[in-house]
Amino acid sequence: MKKAIAFVAAVAMAGVLCLSGCSSKSDDSSSKASTSEKQTTLVVRALGDPMSYNPDLNADDYYFPIAQNLFHRLTKLDASKNIIPDLATDWEWSDDSKTLTFHLQEGVKWSDGEDVTSEDVKYTFDTIKNVEKSCMFSSNMAVVDSIDTPDDYTVVFNMNTPEVSFVSTLGWYASFILPEHIYNNGQSWAENDATTKAPVTSGNYKFGEHKTGESLTIVKSEYAVVEPEMDTIVFSIIPDETTAVQALQNGEIDVYEAVPTASQDQLLADENIDMNINEYPSPMRIVFNLKNETLADAAVRKAIALTIDRDEISEKIFNGLLKPENTMYPSMIEWAANTEDTAPDYNIEEAVKVLEDAGYTKDADGYYVRGLSLIAFEGNGYPDSAKLIADSAKEAGIEITVEVLEYNAWSEAVFNNHEFEIELQGGFMGPDPSRMMAQLSTTGSDNVGSYSNAEVDELLTKGGSSGDEAVRAEAYKAVQTITSEELPCVPILSYACYDANRADLVNLPIDGAGKWGWAEYTYTKVAE
Repeated sequence: MKKAIAFVAAVAMAGVLCLSGCSSKSDDSSSKASTSEKQTTLVVRALGDPMSYNPDLNADDYYFPIAQNLFHRLTKLDASKNIIPDLATDWEWSDDSKTLTFHLQEGVKWSDGEDVTSEDVKYTFDTIKNVEKSCMFSSNMAVVDSIDTPDDYTVVFNMNTPEVSFVSTLGWYASFILPEHIYNNGQSWAENDATTKAPVTSGNYKFGEHKTGESLTIVKSEYAVVEPEMDTIVFSIIPDETTAVQALQNGEIDVYEAVPTASQDQLLADENIDMNINEYPSPMRIVFNLKNETLADAAVRKAIALTIDRDEISEKIFNGLLKPENTMYPSMIEWAANTEDTAPDYNIEEAVKVLEDAGYTKDADGYYVRGLSLIAFEGNGYPDSAKLIADSAKEAGIEITVEVLEYNAWSEAVFNNHEFEIELQGGFMGPDPSRMMAQLSTTGSDNVGSYSNAEVDELLTKGGSSGDEAVRAEAYKAVQTITSEELPCVPILSYACYDANRADLVNLPIDGAGKWGWAEYTYTKVAE
């Protein structure tokens, strides 16, 4: 069975930019410049500084929207979180689904003028598989035996097992193509100079400047395949949500993704601001570190799960926009979600019973279990959600203290060092349920809680290797049956947010289903 995916052509955007109301400044590079020469600028709110300039080295939410505009991948996600072509124009599987061939765009160049070729693709993924094994994408490369480059614009992935979800996986995090002629110098990526200095990039934008704690600026590349409408994009670092909302209303920023709940009504009432609901298969969930002696006991994990009041968190923290979610895989991906075998609902009395049946007794302060900690990252309602979780657990005699970390510190503790007891996270679980492989398989790159179940590993392999959706659904739902009993993690809320932008902007990332990438600003402009 040959599965061919047709090329989705780039959308041509004609017209002259309207500069009225758009952030702009004179070009001061020459005293002879005409006063009519303007540099059109889009200002996007950012939460913080990148961890590095290598987009494949870390799971870095701060760098991801920037990298989307600086680097290519073979495939990418659009606004609907579906896969569309990027550096690859099209691809096909062999009849046995064990050979995957990509055909690349020609004429794409690195920002230093070198051609982007199949050798860059091979270098990137060979390095992730064989050298940089701590990278987020590394576990996904376990299904790849080797990579061939029959010519400059053809890449062949030779699989050791059929893995039809691999194309979707390539469109997610940490799969950006890196320049071999820059990185292949004998240094590890973490120690490579290219990781910390201005990166050589392949996108329609290139790196401009980074002012730590203030902003990161990207500018139109002279080698752009599609000329961007905006000359410059400034990612303005504003960690505080109230300050960011005020900046949007004052015209200091133009785009603000994931508006805080407390500011939704305020911005919905502002006629100068457009608000769009954006849903993601990125549920809020807690993850247990099973290397912790207390949390290794399934009874403790179940008791904690029973204390989580999803309705309270949804209403108090998110005004009901984020809905209660107890399916072990996001319910919005209906074909793969098991809605019968789920995490337990809120029940304090049952939580106490579970602990007592397991032999736990109260101490003098009324606690069955003490000394657990929960870490959460700043912003997006997570600290307040963590506090409600801890307060509710206390009602069942479970002591949990909450620690709130800056995002990069949280990511370092969770993903790099696995130094936590319980952690509160979001995180994308699409566009395909094969994403569970990274989070739940014994060797998964995002299995930060050290969960291991041989039957789950087998089912995840089965789900990823079949081209039959019914077979895949059966396997993935069976995984959810097991995890709903063992509870290595507990889903809490589905994810949705309002994205806000200046009302006169068009062709934003959220408008680009089937046409351009998630967080890609090549086509964004002021309405004519």
